[in-house]
Amino acid sequence: MTILKRRLCRSAALALALSAVVTAGAAQAQTQQRRVRFNIAAQPMDRALEQLARQSGSDILFTRATVARLNAPALSGEFAAEAAVRRLIAGQPLSVTRDAAGALIVRPQPAAARQTPAVAPTPVASDQAADEQDIVITAKFSAGVERSLDVKRNADSISDAIVAADIGKLPAFNIAEALQRVPGVTIVREAGEGQFISVRGLGPNFQAVTFDGMPLAYNENIRNSGQSGRQFRLQVLPATLIDSIVVIKSPTADLVENGIGSTVDIRLLNPLDRDPFVAANFFGGYEERTDTLNPNGSLSAGWHNADNSFGVLGGISYSKREVQFDRLRVGWQDLEVPGYGEIRAPGDAQPYLELEDRERISAVAGIQWRPTPNLEFDIDGLYSQFNNETIERRLTYYIPSQIARLDPATAVVEDGRLVAGTIRGARIRNYAEYLDQSHRNLQLNATMRLDLDGWRFEPRFSYAQAKSDLDTPIQRVQYRTANNRGGDLTFDFSGDVLDRAKINSLFTTLDLTDPSLMPFESFAVRPINSRDEDKTLVLNVSRDTAFDLGGLQITRIAYGGQYSDRYRDYQRRDRSTTALRDGVTRTGDFLGAPVPSNAFDQSIGTFQPWTNVDWGLFNQSYVLRGEFDGVNPSAYDLEPNAADRQNSYRIDEEIVAGYGRIDFASDAGAVPVRGNVGLRYVRTATDVDGTIVSPVRTPAGGVTTEVTPITTTASYEEWLPSANANFSVADNIQLRLGAARTMTRPSLSELRNSINTNSVTVTNIFNLGAAALADETINLNASAGNPNLRPYTSWNLDLSFEWYFDKFGAFTAAAFYKDVSDYIAADFETRTLAFAVNDGSTLPVDVLVSTPTNVGDATISGIEFGYTNRLSFGLGVTATATFATSKLELDLAGVGVQSAGVQGVSDVSYSITPFFESGPFELNLSYTYRSQYMTDAGALVTSLPTADDVVAFYQDGFGILDLGGSYQIRPNVEAFVQATNVLDSRQVSFAGSRDEFTEIHTFGRTVNFGVRAKF
Repeated sequence: MTILKRRLCRSAALALALSAVVTAGAAQAQTQQRRVRFNIAAQPMDRALEQLARQSGSDILFTRATVARLNAPALSGEFAAEAAVRRLIAGQPLSVTRDAAGALIVRPQPAAARQTPAVAPTPVASDQAADEQDIVITAKFSAGVERSLDVKRNADSISDAIVAADIGKLPAFNIAEALQRVPGVTIVREAGEGQFISVRGLGPNFQAVTFDGMPLAYNENIRNSGQSGRQFRLQVLPATLIDSIVVIKSPTADLVENGIGSTVDIRLLNPLDRDPFVAANFFGGYEERTDTLNPNGSLSAGWHNADNSFGVLGGISYSKREVQFDRLRVGWQDLEVPGYGEIRAPGDAQPYLELEDRERISAVAGIQWRPTPNLEFDIDGLYSQFNNETIERRLTYYIPSQIARLDPATAVVEDGRLVAGTIRGARIRNYAEYLDQSHRNLQLNATMRLDLDGWRFEPRFSYAQAKSDLDTPIQRVQYRTANNRGGDLTFDFSGDVLDRAKINSLFTTLDLTDPSLMPFESFAVRPINSRDEDKTLVLNVSRDTAFDLGGLQITRIAYGGQYSDRYRDYQRRDRSTTALRDGVTRTGDFLGAPVPSNAFDQSIGTFQPWTNVDWGLFNQSYVLRGEFDGVNPSAYDLEPNAADRQNSYRIDEEIVAGYGRIDFASDAGAVPVRGNVGLRYVRTATDVDGTIVSPVRTPAGGVTTEVTPITTTASYEEWLPSANANFSVADNIQLRLGAARTMTRPSLSELRNSINTNSVTVTNIFNLGAAALADETINLNASAGNPNLRPYTSWNLDLSFEWYFDKFGAFTAAAFYKDVSDYIAADFETRTLAFAVNDGSTLPVDVLVSTPTNVGDATISGIEFGYTNRLSFGLGVTATATFATSKLELDLAGVGVQSAGVQGVSDVSYSITPFFESGPFELNLSYTYRSQYMTDAGALVTSLPTADDVVAFYQDGFGILDLGGSYQIRPNVEAFVQATNVLDSRQVSFAGSRDEFTEIHTFGRTVNFGVRAKF
């Protein structure tokens, strides 16, 4: 099945290229006479032509010198693009022609023509137009920036945006990487690629992501036992097929979803809003760490009929990356060190090497039908298939459990910490994981708009589905030496590791390329399948009005309702019953796969080569004894046992909402004011199915497992008022105010009726029984859900100052304050859990279980700045900066009040993108930075708190430089290059103190180069 899907993806990529060749010629013959409604103010000619190009979706070419010191009149009405240009240049010494590629070219009018009546223009070949100096092509980087400012300027509340021109011109592999240039937005990367976003310091769970205003379904993390819940994985969507992304920071009452952080709305093009087109984008993607080059591309097209009443849009995108990223992880703890007593010392050191083959095919489609001027039907669809084949190769150098054999003569202590030494007789683990993830997303939106006697009725329906499956389940193989059998281990973590992002050495004298020295321990399998589905029905009713209430004019009233039915089904199985097929013997070749020679070459000074698991041999040679012929079942192929039921769950969620909104206009003295006020009521009801598994003593004194299915029903109601006002201080200056109460529901995974335990612990107890508990390295921690959680709620205040420059650009500043109640943190307690043993018995084990609980109140405040400008000779800059602060107080009965930080909040984050545009050439650099922020363990509550319980883990400050450049070969064809992580930066983490690093993450550079064209 996996091979078939990959062949389909590759076939789609080939079809993509062939389709571009076939359709390119036909596209040029499409009509250029679509009429568009324009609203352009009187202004300098160059700015008016650029605005006309944006509103019409047409390419307009001209030189700055040609239109210098010329002014354009106001233009309002519905025209074809060429007719609109002629109206703008009427009476000026200019002419307009259309080249063979469909671009409009504005040029000086010949002297003879100025003295005689105008005649029909003769088309000029695009080659001739290209010979002119300083040709301006309006689809450049700066035009996209200006479109983003237009969206911000005209929004109903405080918002920011990225539009398609930006996305196409920046080194953005996905939507998250495009959004990191928005003020207040930071991203969470995986292997250097953007995956989630945070807004104003609040993490991915606090962002409501919608598709044209309707809810999306969520893919689940199936990489390990950790779950992401309501975090939308933006990496599954291609930026090349999206028209615009709007980040709404101050909500209005009609928003279907409004997260405490923001609402991120992803939008497609409307086919009736622009001329027919075909656009293609083909490039090679080079990954430095794996030294691989892979094909990528997209093809999209839009068409409408002659009377502009019916249009269709479609697009397909293919992407492939083969990535390698290294993670060196180290913990720290208090240890009794020979010759030094109890001091801080490193925990186990673990070099993780991950190799991933990422393949994504995505498609979008849209139909727009306007049979009469007052009736419209829209259908939009989105599909994405994201496959990620992952191989993890890992070593564990055990330190705390072997510290008694530390050679005191080799020990190095800095500031009370053991940072280097040699253990004479160590223990080493050689570990590997293999899995093939498949994430599928389907979204369908249907909308009708009916204008009737001044009322607008807008019923909407959406269906969203997200499937996350393991085509190859998580397969884990462990080899491990006995104590004192791992050779002499040398580690050296001295010096400023955070600053260098590198340690001096980590190696053992044991030959890790000799499989005979590494005893086999276990082979375990974990299938996971997750389904998330949402069906939403929305009705919006509105009417423009002109009520005057003592100087306050009511300009519009709107009301409506929402009904959503969502479910999440999460199924997990754990099997340690792997067995060799009859007649097969495990040999040294099973541990003979070479590890790439560049592994950890940047993060470890002196390291050592090693061989690891050959996954082909393991998959050919093993079966699940008595259950499955092979080792790649889905969760549905295996009958769940007690532990499986405890790890699985289903959640049904029903949402009923209603809202009312009033738009108004007035004057505050001499200052015009417009805005809106509204109130939204939301009721959420959940049914959570799970299983409680408990060890129970039998009358004979033994232990058996009691399995109890359980369903927990809960509900809550919230009233969410909102108000927004926009003061037009001057023609190009506005001041905005926003106030709202917002809500973020608990993560779906936090609501589960289940307990997840460590997979290695489950395997070891199954194989060894009670003897496994004697291992000092055993992990006796688990995580549970809480179906009775309440939502986070927040009162938000926002203030924004926006100054839009006359020619290009803007300066904006915003302040925000959020007061969050019912913050969710982890409460810890010891529970006795039942573990299965391979002889059929049950072993009761005390495990420390973390459970999410509403125990806190948080405040987050900050200021944002944005600046965009461009000089006359083509040099410009767009920059953003955010300064934030946060406070969290946790209060649990029997513990008292504890202070902690809010995860994901950087005190400082900024992005600066200088760009240069001259004729057919453009170049931009983008540097984004965020200061250190807490990642986890900073918001813990326990019944018996200790210093270890509240040690916070931090991601150190990190900046990344990206580059983009292009050259216009023809008016509709350009070559481009994009590079990510140009400086080859590495991320570093630490725990509590900067002296105790915990992770060094290396992911390397990526370079894309190719051609994009539009017909």
